[in-house]
Amino acid sequence: MNRDSEPQTKRSRPIIWRILFPGGRRGVGFALAPLAVSLTVLFAPAALAFPHYAEIGTTKVYSTEPILPVLEQQIARADRLLAQSPLYEPGLRRTLVLTDGGWRWRLMALGHSDTVALRRPFSSVLLFNRSDVAADMMLTGSRSLSGTIAHESVHLLTARRFGELRLARMPQWKREGYADYVVQEPSNGAGEEQKIRARWPDAPVLKYFEGRRRVAKALDEEGQTVEQLLRSD
Repeated sequence: MNRDSEPQTKRSRPIIWRILFPGGRRGVGFALAPLAVSLTVLFAPAALAFPHYAEIGTTKVYSTEPILPVLEQQIARADRLLAQSPLYEPGLRRTLVLTDGGWRWRLMALGHSDTVALRRPFSSVLLFNRSDVAADMMLTGSRSLSGTIAHESVHLLTARRFGELRLARMPQWKREGYADYVVQEPSNGAGEEQKIRARWPDAPVLKYFEGRRRVAKALDEEGQTVEQLLRSD
């Protein structure tokens, strides 16, 4: 029999492949399409057609509301706070996404819509819940907008210095405590800890207060460096 006329046997695919993608290559396309859409939404704010966009230095801003000139001052204040940290990188490139707490926020927050702000891992996208830019205030909490920009930027800088995986494994008291230490602004306002503790002793936000105190003790009293604190297991 001529070799060219021999029947060709398809290589058998692993069973897990056939379970996940019963339609073969076409099935792969259908299965990965929602993932592609999700990644686009999470990491590319422009895909959600934000009505307002600006570039302030090396910071890109997407917003549901008109972008006020005062935002430049707030970004500058955030950078002054960050400059106190040895992790600071002048000219840090990041993207701020200012939402009105509506459907764009809920879609991008993906299960964390009750938070004030967050950073998407493996990206420089910083997402913000409702804020009052003119007053420099977050409307979901008592932190300033500029302080929140600085807080989330600390997470970005930490990831850039130590890597995303180490940041993810880092104890919460170090991760959040160091961000609050740099900003010098508690997550829920000065004097609120005792009120919260009295009403809700197990409130998750109390870990932020405790984390900031532990970080301050390690850096200011014990003499550890930021590198030692955040790199140690």
